[in-house]
Amino acid sequence: MPECGICGENKDKLYLCRKCGVLFCEDDGSIEEKTCINCSEKNNENRDAEHEAEQEQEHEGASTLRDEEEREEEEEEDRDEDLDDYRD
Repeated sequence: MPECGICGENKDKLYLCRKCGVLFCEDDGSIEEKTCINCSEKNNENRDAEHEAEQEQEHEGASTLRDEEEREEEEEEDRDEDLDDYRD
């Protein structure tokens, strides 16, 4: 009986991971995705890291926009103050 490359148990049926090539049993991977648990976890980590990076970029973009709006408001206030100096 073949041995699972992940848990080491002898199983009747094993599947070949399409990413790393290890033979795994149904308990140690995704049969639908044809990936062992190690590669599936790497995919999840990569996906989480990408999502986190996207969130950081969105947050930075929002901060930049907010900073720009505040800067424009300050410039407008300064212009108004300058005009007031001439009006007196």
